[in-house]
Amino acid sequence: MFRIGLGVAACLVVLGGCAQRGQGIIMATPPPPPSRLAPEVSLPLDIKQYADNPCSMLKQGQPVTKDLAAGVNEGGNTCTWRAKTPQQPQMTATIDLVSGGLEGLYGKRTRLPYFEPTDIQNYPAVRYDADRAVPDQGRCTVSVGVAEDALLTVTTTIADSRTLNYPVPCPDAELLANAIISDITRS
Repeated sequence: MFRIGLGVAACLVVLGGCAQRGQGIIMATPPPPPSRLAPEVSLPLDIKQYADNPCSMLKQGQPVTKDLAAGVNEGGNTCTWRAKTPQQPQMTATIDLVSGGLEGLYGKRTRLPYFEPTDIQNYPAVRYDADRAVPDQGRCTVSVGVAEDALLTVTTTIADSRTLNYPVPCPDAELLANAIISDITRS
């Protein structure tokens, strides 16, 4: 019986040490801040300078877009390279400065059927799809954390289901993301 009493007393001492006294009541210590979900961006890129002219992120004549129509600014922060034939991918690159960067995307990961972390040139990235559990059927989206508050989001869409890359379109999106990051880092 004495051992039980000592055990209870020890627990009360330990629990008492975890609380703070304030105005006559015992208040629990607040929980620690939530931990970070996304990997940190160790070498941020200044992508904000391209927000008004996203097509300028990629220099003319890059091999990844050589068979596509020239990039066209689509509504401010998106550049689109249209396919000349149904077998070629249509590609878009969007500068996202409002969604909270990669941390914001990681916060939505449980609502996305497909979410796969990856990296593009040592920048943390995510392949994801808001509709399907796999990036197939000619469409893939890759978001690259280029700064803590900025994403470079590249989407590739292939119209012809007989095209070789139709079932695995992510390499096309990653090629464009690689080319853009290479051009920005060389600028």
